Amino acid sequence: MKKKKESKYGLLKVVLVMLAVAFVLSWIIPSGAYSSSGFSDLGVLRLGIYDIASTIYYAISFGLDKIVLLFAIGAFYAVLTRTQGYERIVSGIANKLNKKVAVVLFSVILAVLTSVLTQTFAVLIFVPFIVSILNRMKLDKMTILATTFGSILVGIMGATYGTDGVVGLNIYLGYSSSTPNVMPALWVRAGILGIGLILFNFFTLMHMSKAQKNAESTDLFEVEVPEEMVEKRKKTIPIIIIGVLLFAIVILGFVNWKANFGIEAFDDFHDYVTQDISIEGSSEDADDFFIFRDLLGIQLGALGEWDSFMIVSVLLIFTIILAVCYRIKMNELIDSFKRGIKTFLVPSLCIIGAYALMILVYHPSYAQSSYIATIVNRLLTLTDGFNIATMTLSSLLLNIFHTDLGFTGYVFGNIQYSGNFLITEYADYINPVYTILTSLYGFVQFFIPTSIILGVGLVSLKVNYKDWLKYIWKFLIGMFICLLIIFILMSII
Repeated sequence: MKKKKESKYGLLKVVLVMLAVAFVLSWIIPSGAYSSSGFSDLGVLRLGIYDIASTIYYAISFGLDKIVLLFAIGAFYAVLTRTQGYERIVSGIANKLNKKVAVVLFSVILAVLTSVLTQTFAVLIFVPFIVSILNRMKLDKMTILATTFGSILVGIMGATYGTDGVVGLNIYLGYSSSTPNVMPALWVRAGILGIGLILFNFFTLMHMSKAQKNAESTDLFEVEVPEEMVEKRKKTIPIIIIGVLLFAIVILGFVNWKANFGIEAFDDFHDYVTQDISIEGSSEDADDFFIFRDLLGIQLGALGEWDSFMIVSVLLIFTIILAVCYRIKMNELIDSFKRGIKTFLVPSLCIIGAYALMILVYHPSYAQSSYIATIVNRLLTLTDGFNIATMTLSSLLLNIFHTDLGFTGYVFGNIQYSGNFLITEYADYINPVYTILTSLYGFVQFFIPTSIILGVGLVSLKVNYKDWLKYIWKFLIGMFICLLIIFILMSII
């Protein structure tokens, strides 16, 4: 029993320790701020008792969209696993796929989706389904974790058009602010994605071949169909239709078609259905009824510009449709929602902890302390001008202490208000600087306790954090060497 509790709360304890250390350091290290004119020393800005509560508040607000999406995913799959049709689909796919092919195939799909989609968490919608398939194939839980959540981390490291963090980095740096998804060194980062996938899958397959045949497997949601409803819930057609629709909606909604590819059709279609399709009011005093805008909501964005809350609405609608199709009663539906939320409750606490750490160390607008900028400044000023070593160390440090890539750009000065230090100081090296910041953000997510994706994976799949570090260290060394070579080549070519 004790071992089970350590596995469940071990990562959360590490996050809490990091928060305590970060809080104490605010009493020791002076804060600082960057602008286009350089670094400014703000003196020691100590965090007090009030800041504990305010940090928790802002951490919850920062991570709320992700937590709500996790709960919606949990509810969706908790209802799905009340049907025998879901079990038939999952088992059928597992029986037809070769294990090695399945691992590589799912890894590539998840990594590429993560690299392209504007919202990383949208990819998690498909993870429980893939986990169930790999579970039926009797793969050990470390292989399952690596194939799913680990592959998403590869996609973050090799971010190309996607991820909300990269968009934030562009905006804060002021790089192509009118089309923030058009980024420098795009093909280099696509190459990093390819190298990462090859190296990552090499180690995953090596581990899989050595794993014991009777190694412990795991699943996010076990199928629980009431015995009297097994025959009535065997249909697979509703699940297949909803699954295909959901996949198409995620692709359409979270690929920035206009900014990345110049496709304006979705924006034009959105304007048409929300502004032109209406029913005139019955009198001069009556407002017109805009059918789609009023039914779907005035905040609905065009395809390609969706946020997490929009896909939450879609998931909830699909969940209710499944409940109707499979005759799931209200009490059973509520129990399913409770079960889904419970699955991701502890991971949600890890998300809040990760954002709390980010706010503590360098978000002056909230916690009034930004001492991480002071540490970075000490590193960057060890040498004159651009230097691969100091920039790499600075990026590693920044990304270890935060969970949102956009705020790496924020540390160096918000271009909208005071100008940006990086753009001014390293104008001739912006491509390697940008690549270093982006790729190392994804790199550190493989091992830091405050990595949101890793935290959700470790806790929900009940994998010990230390065991993951023992598994991933060889990949980290190999990948870091590859990244250093790429950085050096970019700086001299």
